[in-house]
Amino acid sequence: GYGMDLLRSHRADVVIAGGCEATLTPVTLAGFGNLNAMSGRTDEPERASRPFDADRDGFVMGEGAGCVVLERLDDARARGARPYAEVAGYAATSDAHHLSMPLPDGAGAAGAMQGAVADAGLAPSDIVHVNAHGTSTPHNDRAEAAALRKVFGEHHPPVTGSKGVLGHLIGAAGAVELIAAVQSMRRCEVPPTANHERPESGLEIDVVHGTSRSVPLGAALTNSFGFGGHNTSLVVKPV
Repeated sequence: GYGMDLLRSHRADVVIAGGCEATLTPVTLAGFGNLNAMSGRTDEPERASRPFDADRDGFVMGEGAGCVVLERLDDARARGARPYAEVAGYAATSDAHHLSMPLPDGAGAAGAMQGAVADAGLAPSDIVHVNAHGTSTPHNDRAEAAALRKVFGEHHPPVTGSKGVLGHLIGAAGAVELIAAVQSMRRCEVPPTANHERPESGLEIDVVHGTSRSVPLGAALTNSFGFGGHNTSLVVKPV
């Protein structure tokens, strides 16, 4: 989002934006463990990360890295580059509700999503699918589902949670999941949310699970939320 703003204001011509994380250390694991944020399903770790599933009990920490190259569309085409997608909208909010828990009604997250969709010049009904933050923690998934309902109403775009297969990549999650959202958009196919087997009553969002789902070519929304009420959303569109 900041990279897009740099390009829009002509303060940069090319931006490399992304994130990386290598947090699998005893101190970090102990810290998140003391917050009761991580799954305790150690007897079946392959089934531990289960976004939006009724039996979720926390996230699985992962490591990773992802970067994208951003430039203005005319510049990319002038040098013969093949754009993968247009970063069309961005917004961030900070609700500062609690050190680790999100606002239960998802208002902060909803504000970020609404702002990103508006920044892209779109309506919520234009969003074809959502790559959710979906940490697999009870509080986050419930709050994000409330935010999605608030933003999309009866539209119900298909929702997928990449953390079911990747775990929570912490500082790398946003960049890697943006790339996943772009690839899903380009292929017109939303991957299933791993380990989502039993929907939680009351979430009322359309979580793709079991098998992938075909969708029309169109804009996608990807969410990244963090401790302390930091909420960011990006909208990408086909080029």
